[in-house]
Amino acid sequence: MRAKKVGMHSSRTDLFTFFTAEVHRHLHVVLAFSPIGDAFRTRLRMFPSLVTSTTIDWFAAWPEDALRTTAERYLADVDLTEDLRARIGAQCMLFHSSIHVLTGRYRDEAKRFYYVTPTSYLGLLQLFKTLLASRQRDVSAAKQRYENGLGKLLFTEGQVNAMKEELEVLKPQLVAASADTDVLLLSVQRETADADKVKAVVSIDEAAAQAEAAVVLAIKTECEGDLALAMPALAASIAALNTLTKNDISEVKGMKSPPFAVKLVMEAVCIIKSLKPTKARALVPRCWLLA
Repeated sequence: MRAKKVGMHSSRTDLFTFFTAEVHRHLHVVLAFSPIGDAFRTRLRMFPSLVTSTTIDWFAAWPEDALRTTAERYLADVDLTEDLRARIGAQCMLFHSSIHVLTGRYRDEAKRFYYVTPTSYLGLLQLFKTLLASRQRDVSAAKQRYENGLGKLLFTEGQVNAMKEELEVLKPQLVAASADTDVLLLSVQRETADADKVKAVVSIDEAAAQAEAAVVLAIKTECEGDLALAMPALAASIAALNTLTKNDISEVKGMKSPPFAVKLVMEAVCIIKSLKPTKARALVPRCWLLA
């Protein structure tokens, strides 16, 4: 559109010429040099066009008002009151100004140069913002922990008060239960004393029973020993008894006067069967005849 207005749009050459002219007219080159030392003077002698074809802007040290205003604008997005922001700006200005004094002393005493530029001042402001944000986060976290702890304490206090109220309501029941427990404890103590007496008597009876059991066990052992000795004879007797026949019994019955051994055996049988012997006509014990 601008090429049409000036009549330079008929060909590609005209358009390129117009473009070059516009670039040449609007192109600005900014060169930043430090005037400190011999390097700047050397460049000016080597390239005189830096002086003849350029506009040189000399930037001296910032005045205190500029430093204060820059600090206040730089800290505008920080959550601060206006009065505090102004005081912080004045303090930052004082820091930067005092550095110039110290660099002068350093130059005079050590013969060495230390340059303080506006970039250093902006770095100071950025460092302050970073440290302030870090401290604010720490304080916010501590505040949050404090609020959480306070909330838990308040909740605990409410729970304790509720428990106190419940205890006040249950206190009569607790007193009654305590009285019942005391009565039950006395009853248990009395029953325990009675049980101890019974236990003492039972212990005596138990000791006597154990002594008697020991005697009985000894008798049992002795009887079992005697029985073990008599069992073979019993077995032999049973075996001999199985050999008896009807003729043997008839023979014994026919005896008018049985031998002494037969009489002795029959008397033993009567004793075992609890039968009193009676004399029959044949002078044979009745129990023998019954057998």
